[in-house]
Amino acid sequence: MSRMHRLRRRHATASAAGHAHARQLAADRLGSPLGEIDETWLDHHLAGCPACRSVAAGYEADRLALRAMRDHQPEAPRDLWARTAAALERESAAAGGARRRPVTGRSWRSGPLLGVASGVAVIALVIGVSALSGAFVRVPATGDVPGPSALPVAVASPVTPGPTPITVGAGSVGWVGTSPDGDLAYNVTPVSQVCPADRQPDCAPVADSKSKAVHMNVRPKSISQSPVRNQAVVVGTDAKGDDSVLVIALPTAEPTATPAPTVTPAATPNATPTAVSAPPTSAPTASAETTPTPTPTATAEPTPAVTPSPSPTATATPAPTLVRTLAIVSDVKVVGESAAFSPDGAWFAFTARPADDSAGPDIYVWHVGDDLARPVTTDHLSVFASWVGGLLVGSRPGAAGSTEVEARSFLLDPATGRESDLSSPAWRPVVDPAGDRAVTWVGTVRLGDDGLTSVPATGSLVLRGFNKDAGPEPTDSAETVVADGPISEFDVRWDETGSWLAVWIADPTDPGIGRLSLLHLDDATGTLDRPHGAPQDVTALPGFSIADKRLAWATPPGQGGEGSRVQIVAWTDDTVGAVESNPVEGVVVVH
Repeated sequence: MSRMHRLRRRHATASAAGHAHARQLAADRLGSPLGEIDETWLDHHLAGCPACRSVAAGYEADRLALRAMRDHQPEAPRDLWARTAAALERESAAAGGARRRPVTGRSWRSGPLLGVASGVAVIALVIGVSALSGAFVRVPATGDVPGPSALPVAVASPVTPGPTPITVGAGSVGWVGTSPDGDLAYNVTPVSQVCPADRQPDCAPVADSKSKAVHMNVRPKSISQSPVRNQAVVVGTDAKGDDSVLVIALPTAEPTATPAPTVTPAATPNATPTAVSAPPTSAPTASAETTPTPTPTATAEPTPAVTPSPSPTATATPAPTLVRTLAIVSDVKVVGESAAFSPDGAWFAFTARPADDSAGPDIYVWHVGDDLARPVTTDHLSVFASWVGGLLVGSRPGAAGSTEVEARSFLLDPATGRESDLSSPAWRPVVDPAGDRAVTWVGTVRLGDDGLTSVPATGSLVLRGFNKDAGPEPTDSAETVVADGPISEFDVRWDETGSWLAVWIADPTDPGIGRLSLLHLDDATGTLDRPHGAPQDVTALPGFSIADKRLAWATPPGQGGEGSRVQIVAWTDDTVGAVESNPVEGVVVVH
C-alpha cells in the first residue's frame, strides 16, 4: 500500500496516459474514496477497457486478501526469539564495554528499554514480512501495470544473494529515447548475461551509459535498421503532425583502428605487403551505397625480403551524432507495423496513404541510394506484409467496400513492379527466412475506423506452410492457431533462424499498446510451443526487435510519471532469462 501512496495523481493527456491514470485511480480508491469527478471518470473508463478493468479487479482482490489476514494470527518462526535474544545480548555486551557518563536517573528513551523496544520492532517486522510472504504472492492476471521491478523491503535477516546470471550469446539491443536535457539519445547495449525469469526483479539493469546524441526533425515512432549497413529508416511525426520517413546513419559506438598488415615469412609468395586502405570509419550517408574494400591480389613470385610497414595509426570516428538525414517521403500517414528491409538490405518497404485522407493505402519501396521512395501499387487498397527473398509480399481485399470480404495476397518485384497472385486466400502473410512457413490472417477483412484501410474481421491468425505459387497453405497436420480474432492490428517477426517468432497484437480499444508473446517452432512437428520463462501476452508498445537469440521491446510509460523500460529476453538451448533497462522517456526500440 505504501507504493500506492507514493504515486502522484496526474491527468491523462494521451491514450496511454489515460490507462495509467485509470489504474492510478483504481489504486487510490483502495485507501480512500475518490472525488465525484474522478469516480465518474474511472467508472466510465473501466466500462470500456477490459485491460484496466482486469487490473482494478486484481487490486480489489488483493485488498480483500489483506483484510482477511486480520483474522489470522501469523505463526512466528520457532527460533525467532532465540535469534532476537542472542542479538540483544551481543548488543548489550558491546555497549557495556563502552565508557559511559554516570546518570542519576533513567529516561524511558534510554538504555535497555530502548533495546527491548528495538527487539520488539524487529519481531513485529519479521512477523509482518513472514505473513505477507506466505499469503500475498499473487499478481493481477494481466500483468500489464509497468513500474518498478520490485518493492524494496527491509528485513532483519541476512542479505539474500542475487540471482545467478545466465550467460547468453545474444546480440546487442539498440533504442532511441529522450535524454534528461530533452534531446534524443541513441543507446546500444550488448546482451551477454540475463537472470532467470523469476528473479528478474533482482537483476541489475542493463547499462546505457554510452548513449550518443542524435538529431532529427521528427519524433520517431518506428526505427528499422538495415541488416547489412550502419543505416536505419525512421518513421516519425513532423511538426505538422504528419508522418515522414527518414533515412539516417546510426552513430558508431567506438573509434576504430586501422588493422595492422600481416607480416609473412620471406619464402612465402606475396611477402611484399600490399597497401590496403582501411574501411571508412565515418557514418555512411543516407543516399550512398556502401562500396566494398578491394581484396589484395597476390604477387606471382616470392620476394626474398620483407619490407617493414609503418606502425598502424588509430583513425578516430567522427562525432557520434546523426549528421545527415534524408527524407524519402513526407505528408503521408504510415499504415501498420510491418515496414521492413529486404534480407539483402537493398530495399525497404512500407505502407502509407496521403496525410489528407484523400485516398487509401499503397505499398511504397525505397532502394538504397535513391533520393525518394516510390509507390509500387496505385489501387489505394494494398498493404505490405513481408519479404520472400528479393520479392515483397502484399495483400489487398478481394473487393472494395465496407462489408467483410475475402483477402488476397500477391508477390511483387520491387524493381519491375511485376505482380503474381497467390492462389490461397490470406491477409498479410509474414514469411519465415527460409520461405517455408508463414503466420497469416485467414478469414475476412473490412474497412477500419479510418474508412480507408482494411483490417482483419472474422477469422484467426494461424501458422501455415508457404510456397511461392499458392502462398500460405494448410499442411497435413492440424492448423496451428496463433491467436483468435477479433484482431484489429498485429505484428509478427521471425528471428534469423526461423525457429523463434514474436507476435504483437494491438489492444482493441487502444492500438498504441498491445500484448507480446514469444513462441518457438518445433522443427520436427511444425507446431508452436511456449517455452517456460518466455514472455506471454505481456504489455508492450508497438515496435519490437527479435534476433540473435534475444527479444527486446518497450513497456508503456509507468505510473507516477515514470518512463518506459526496455525489456530484453534472451535464451539458450535450454533456458530463457530476462533483464531490463532503467526508465526511459519516449523510448523506441530499433528493430
